[in-house]
Amino acid sequence: MNQLTTIAEKQSILLRQLHAGDLFESLPDLLRAIREELVYEKATPVTPVLGADESLAQMTTYQKQWNQLEEGQVAYLEDADLRRFVALLSSPDESVRDTGTFFFLGNAIQNGHLSKAQMIWLTEELMADNRLFDHLLEEENEAAYYRSYCLAVLAILLNEDAVRADPFISNKLLEHILFQIGIYLLAEKDTRGFVEEHGWVHSYTHLANVLGLLFERKDLKRADKLYLLACLMTNMRTINTPLTMGEMGRLVGTVLQLSKQHQLYADYFLLTLKLWRQDLVNEPFAQSRASWQMLYNRVDFFQQILAYGPTASPEIIWEYAQNTKNYLS
Repeated sequence: MNQLTTIAEKQSILLRQLHAGDLFESLPDLLRAIREELVYEKATPVTPVLGADESLAQMTTYQKQWNQLEEGQVAYLEDADLRRFVALLSSPDESVRDTGTFFFLGNAIQNGHLSKAQMIWLTEELMADNRLFDHLLEEENEAAYYRSYCLAVLAILLNEDAVRADPFISNKLLEHILFQIGIYLLAEKDTRGFVEEHGWVHSYTHLANVLGLLFERKDLKRADKLYLLACLMTNMRTINTPLTMGEMGRLVGTVLQLSKQHQLYADYFLLTLKLWRQDLVNEPFAQSRASWQMLYNRVDFFQQILAYGPTASPEIIWEYAQNTKNYLS
């Protein structure tokens, strides 16, 4: 049994218990145990992208055709081309992955050039194990671009679904998104922002965008939102590399917005903040870069809460942040 299967099985149990109201205070420890049991292997080569130039040229052709459409005319992508284009999100070349494919797919989604069936297929495909979890349990590797840009396109799809009169994300598909994002949150640890000669990874920014949209959905159950919050805070408590390119502020803003939706979220958020402080007090501190980085990640997180100001936080969160703002800072 591989590690991802183990996470999935444990997650199924936790979600079932959470929905039944049997979990709350014990959830942080249970999730942290899952995270800390993971073993990351050495990075292995990522399958190279083939035919990128041809696909980019085809995107240009589509764009020209769309620009010539009369008002009210509809033109869709060919299914085969859509499948080909999605694979280009794995490219380490910024001009192929980001300013090429990502921008093109965003345009196609937002301007009605994908059919409803294609929107459903694309959402499912981005959440497939071989895309979202590509090389996930390896040390820093080039597949992080793929994982990150699956999230980036998913955010566009979630936003499009929210504004459409005829949504395409069913309850079953939404449950699948929740499940896959939960696993991803428990396993991702690549915090890189901008990479010279390759452009943005920015997984945590794209993740914040996805979480923000999921937290806004009225058809996502309260227990499911709480679970995603719990997985995110587990990640925050354990990463030992920096988030220095705007990710921390975006993540904190997303959590604060959720925590103001209901007292349940505020209470859980406060619980995890207190546990995060206990991590630093109770665990032996090693004089290592990783230990210092974990400490300053917590400092940065709290500073972002304070930067948002008192009106952005529930009162209990603001008071706790104020009372502990000078702790180890």
